[in-house]
Amino acid sequence: MKKSRIISVALTLALVLTTVFAGTESIFADSTRAISGASSTGLSTFAVNEDGSITATNMNSKTPADTYNVKYSKDNPFAGAIKLPKAGTFEFNIVAGANTTVALYDSLTATTPIATKNLYQSYDGSAESFYVKAKKAGTYYIAFYTNSTTECTSQFNALYAPSGNVTPTKNKEYFSSATSSSYTYYKITAPSTGYIKIQFPHGTAGNNSVYSIKLMNSKKSKNLLKYVTKVNYSKNFTTYAAVPKGTYYVAVKSTTDSCYGIKLNFTKVTENSGSSRSKAKSLLKGNTKRGTILVTQTSSNADWYKIKVNSSQKVNLAVKTLTGGSSGGIRVSVYSSGKTKAFGSYDFYYGDPAGTLNLYTDYNGGKLAKGTYYIKVQKYGNGNGQYQIQWK
Repeated sequence: MKKSRIISVALTLALVLTTVFAGTESIFADSTRAISGASSTGLSTFAVNEDGSITATNMNSKTPADTYNVKYSKDNPFAGAIKLPKAGTFEFNIVAGANTTVALYDSLTATTPIATKNLYQSYDGSAESFYVKAKKAGTYYIAFYTNSTTECTSQFNALYAPSGNVTPTKNKEYFSSATSSSYTYYKITAPSTGYIKIQFPHGTAGNNSVYSIKLMNSKKSKNLLKYVTKVNYSKNFTTYAAVPKGTYYVAVKSTTDSCYGIKLNFTKVTENSGSSRSKAKSLLKGNTKRGTILVTQTSSNADWYKIKVNSSQKVNLAVKTLTGGSSGGIRVSVYSSGKTKAFGSYDFYYGDPAGTLNLYTDYNGGKLAKGTYYIKVQKYGNGNGQYQIQWK
């Protein structure tokens, strides 16, 4: 099950700040007013930075985010300065000590907050996450409001997922700010023929996350998948792209998430197939053949293998695939010697990636008659991917 990335907030002592605002009335406090009433002296005591701010921790950093205790009440709300080193998405993980409205402002003179969230009191120490997109680096201000007349204590930490194009470390999750109207580009190099695994281990929308994917060439001028591919819960938030040697850009956008984690990995595939029926490579009983149907291939380009059945017998071909593309997948067809029409075929795709083909001749007791048979592997629809075929 996919879960949102929520950081557990340790209930440790930290620096405390209280500032005075006017009172409010309602189940949650009113956070639509300006933050200009905050005491600059009070703000300067909030954290260890010389200017009185704290710095949000990059989600991709190995350094854990510090936890801060904040005290506030109806007559004494809390406010503090948060530095954002790079444009991206804030993630505040908050354990609320009372029903609380938390707000983020872009300046002390702002008349309205950038975003707000109402939090119910946490009775079991669990944290809620507050995500806010910030278009630029700079200093922001977080405020806590409550209608509780008794002073309460909440805990929070501050992280951020950076925005912008990057080259992620191979097979390591990279946290990125989501974009909904434009694409973010992730560079990956394929040192040989193989396949790229594109995975989204975490997203702020949880199982409702949806990602629009393109695989761009080295100049970012052509989508090699032809159409946009949607990656969601039904695909286990994973898709694949089989590619020849080269440099590629995985382009991603999402209308569901504030930020997400992406992981890219490349796996080399050594293939020994024939490019035509006359050049088919032999598949021996008990052996396995592996290959790729590349994003650059058309349905007329196929991989060919042949099996030689020396006597009437049961023949089972176990097929496994890892596919990608906006639709379609990999088609496996079997031909009798001298025949141009396949006597059987099966389509594999993300929803049905593996299976066993039981080959037999009619009226032969479920066995395949003696002879040579040809196996054709090709793309169907807009599919591509990696496959393996074993004669069991």
